[in-house]
Amino acid sequence: MESFLPHPDPERSNWLPPEEFIAALPRATAYASLYITDQHGQPVLLNSSVYKPDKGQIWQFPGGQMDAGESPTEAAIRETRQETGLTLTCGRLLAVHFLPPEQTWPANKFGLIFDGGPLSPEQLASIQLDPAEHSAWDARTVEQWGDVLNPRSLDRLQQVAKAAKTGSTAYIEHLGTSFNDCV
Repeated sequence: MESFLPHPDPERSNWLPPEEFIAALPRATAYASLYITDQHGQPVLLNSSVYKPDKGQIWQFPGGQMDAGESPTEAAIRETRQETGLTLTCGRLLAVHFLPPEQTWPANKFGLIFDGGPLSPEQLASIQLDPAEHSAWDARTVEQWGDVLNPRSLDRLQQVAKAAKTGSTAYIEHLGTSFNDCV
């Protein structure tokens, strides 16, 4: 297989060998999540077991970091199964979420949020949370989530909910904010 990297060009002083070129690229990590709702279209979020005094309670979409060799849809399905006990499928991509490096997370962060669809009352009743990760789940209107979410998490939820309703795909960029309260 031929490399996608340029061949050495002695006339170009800025050419780097592949190893140096790759080492110079920006670092990034990725997460994948599912946006799920109850039968009334209310978003379902999970309450993180990790309480941070400076951030309070953290409510999240089911999902998490991608593992090496794993696709975004595989990560969203795996993480949702680990966190809720439910095996769901990924629908269409609802949003791409970007966070820049910061002091507590020194790499770019990309998130892909897929439509997990509405859950039946039986599915909701069968949710089994991993207590090491989440202490509760709840379904509320987007407006009601505004009472407990920080501004950035609320903005993300609002944009994802809008994309789900309109058939669009959101691009969400949160600059100068903390990653830890978002995924």
